[in-house]
Amino acid sequence: MPQTPSSRVTLVLGIPIDDLTPDQAVRRTLELADAYRTDGRPRQIVTVNVDFLTNALGWTPWSPPRHPELLEILRRADLVTADGMPVVWLARLLGTPLERRVTGADLAPALANAMAQSGHRLYLLGGRGDIGQQAADRLVELNPGLRIAGVHAPFVHTEGEAMLASEEQDADTVARINAAEPDVLLIAFGNPKQEIWFHRNRHRLKVGVGIGIGGTFEFIVGRVSRAPVWMQRTGLEWIYRIAQDPKRLWKRYAVGLAKLAVMSLPLVLHDRFQHWRFRRRLQHRPSVIDQTAPPGTNTNPPEDGARRLVLPEIVDADWVRSQQSAPDQDETDALVVDFSATRFLDSTALGYLARIWKTRQNTRRRVRAEGLEHTPVASLLKMTRTWDLFTERHDQPPPAPQGAARSQGAVLLEPERPIDGIGVARLSGRLDADRAARLDLDALGAELDGADLLLDLSDLQFIDSTGLGLLFKLQRRFASQGRRLALCGMQPPVRQLMEITRLTTLFLHARTRQEALALLAQPETDAMR
Repeated sequence: MPQTPSSRVTLVLGIPIDDLTPDQAVRRTLELADAYRTDGRPRQIVTVNVDFLTNALGWTPWSPPRHPELLEILRRADLVTADGMPVVWLARLLGTPLERRVTGADLAPALANAMAQSGHRLYLLGGRGDIGQQAADRLVELNPGLRIAGVHAPFVHTEGEAMLASEEQDADTVARINAAEPDVLLIAFGNPKQEIWFHRNRHRLKVGVGIGIGGTFEFIVGRVSRAPVWMQRTGLEWIYRIAQDPKRLWKRYAVGLAKLAVMSLPLVLHDRFQHWRFRRRLQHRPSVIDQTAPPGTNTNPPEDGARRLVLPEIVDADWVRSQQSAPDQDETDALVVDFSATRFLDSTALGYLARIWKTRQNTRRRVRAEGLEHTPVASLLKMTRTWDLFTERHDQPPPAPQGAARSQGAVLLEPERPIDGIGVARLSGRLDADRAARLDLDALGAELDGADLLLDLSDLQFIDSTGLGLLFKLQRRFASQGRRLALCGMQPPVRQLMEITRLTTLFLHARTRQEALALLAQPETDAMR
């Protein structure tokens, strides 16, 4: 089966949302679970509500992400549904209405019903106390024949020093799950814990699909009641939830909705302006066939043999429908998207391009953009928070010199010549959970032969919590040997993730190499002040 997201994707504040009905979401989940048996790649499903958006994103299109790791997870998830009605409303305002919202509270019971018929195995992870077991019992009662592979309720950490020391606990939980051989894993740790936990353990889990479902176990067993159906359909369920627990929820909903409004207003106004600005061209443009080369045609292919997708002047829903052969399904290693002639993009087209980006990223195939810098669509991509998707560097790191510690992915740890007796190394590329598992830092520590280490992160494009844990383990190893590790040149996403996970004070770090070398030259008590 094609390993792509659903055919229609809507882009909401830079997050690709798959346009599915609840029934389609259930079928798609089981298809993804079956795909694991073919390629062994666990899939992740995320149900996005206001909390996800406000936790992941900054206030304005120009602000850095509030949680870079969570944003990365939302963008790369294999299936993303709209859990909250505000997400559906925003999609409508942008001219790309979603068929329906698909909440975790609706998806889990419907999925259990389908799995009872198909024979797939379900594992329930998380929840407070024995709520997971109660939910499992209730699901079996409602769906005779449902196969429960297991139930487990560990406590997980996603911030602070405890997060960095949680690898052993994670390993025990992963071993339990793998031994049970489930097809679908329901994770009830709450956002963003559940998404981060699955992401950091994805490379060693043997499960078809992981789905974060928040407090859904509480709904299943009846501890928390759902709003009446008419309130759910009209988007008033949040009022019902606040009425049930006003002291805890009113501030959360008020702040979340206010922030979403502030985040969305510039995007909606820009979208309206763009349609007004290009209204005549949209009315009198040539046919789609006249605007673009036939699907599959390479116009001036790049020297590296990559496929080239040349976008026309107007890229909208009509153009998307004309693409009979989706570029995210071809087998070429690299794709170049040429924006040189493009002057208008609508939300449907942006969702289509985001789908291409996501699919190729998840299958380790490169995609890059050309001709963006001086085109009118540059401002649109920035406003829709997708500029970094298409301008992200995808080139592989340069070949490592002899002795460099290389992983099999796009990350490189390259030792350099020592400075004043201090070892120096440069870390480049992306250091995520999958690549961190392949990177051997012990070899680097052995090469330094007792020296302190300056680790330059200026070429490190992205790091997740697992990558931070790897750096922390290296630091602890050095400390146990009476040596020190200093970091320098942290890019904004790396620094922001350190701050939001409350790890900044655990590392000796500086802006430049010179400052970091000066810190390492000081006595340890002075350097940590």
